[in-house]
Amino acid sequence: MALLDDILEKKRVLDDARPMPLTVVRDLADRFERGLTTACLLVEGVELSPEDIRMVLDRGAVLRSRPAEPQRLVLNHRAALELMARLSFQGGGVVTERTIAAFHGVLYQGIDTNAGRYRDGALKDDAGASPDPAKVRVSMSALSGWLRRTEAGPEAAFEAHHRLMSVRPFFQGNAATALLLCNLILNRAGYPPVVVTDEDREMYAAMVERAWSLGDKTPFRDLMMRLLDRSLNLCLRSAARALRDFEPADEDEHGFGGDHEHDEGYGRRP
Repeated sequence: MALLDDILEKKRVLDDARPMPLTVVRDLADRFERGLTTACLLVEGVELSPEDIRMVLDRGAVLRSRPAEPQRLVLNHRAALELMARLSFQGGGVVTERTIAAFHGVLYQGIDTNAGRYRDGALKDDAGASPDPAKVRVSMSALSGWLRRTEAGPEAAFEAHHRLMSVRPFFQGNAATALLLCNLILNRAGYPPVVVTDEDREMYAAMVERAWSLGDKTPFRDLMMRLLDRSLNLCLRSAARALRDFEPADEDEHGFGGDHEHDEGYGRRP
């Protein structure tokens, strides 16, 4: 529980630093958009270089010299993040299975004819641990009921991710949709989103599978707590810079890549 306590304290410090200057907010928004979009492609096994992701986001259009489908996923993910932002500040609104289907529908619009629809067949390369198609709707209804009763926070966000991945209701895009759901719940509680980097990808996939296949959720929860801690560190560093005439960070400074972000020194509060 030590890390959770530290996260709660960092959240308090971040709340005290709000509102931050618009320049800081925009810088963080750009960094999280790139990081979250890259994470979406990583967890779904879609190949597109970081440079190409940046170019597509900057231009807001598909590059003719690159494969079209991965780029559409980049642009669709931007739309999904915009939906998440609207839902994060929706007063009195509840998160339900309709929210999940909406995320998937936006994410795979123009890519998958089943966008936003539950699967009616078995998953490819699945170990057989996910519910069969006949049980998907019942499982999602149960998840929806749980979401309605649950207060937003880190524990709820990570549990929601786990429960959705236990069902895996779509033919593709389950992990990306689970991250959107997880981050929506975090945002509603006033936390920054978690970002899965290339360095995190294998561990993330292994811990997600361990949680739904063996029922051992602790390693997954611990990993997600570390990712949340990293995002808080990034926000706190930006808040500290705002106190001394904000200057945008260098491209590789305090970003999401590299093992140094898990070091204690990186997480020291300003």
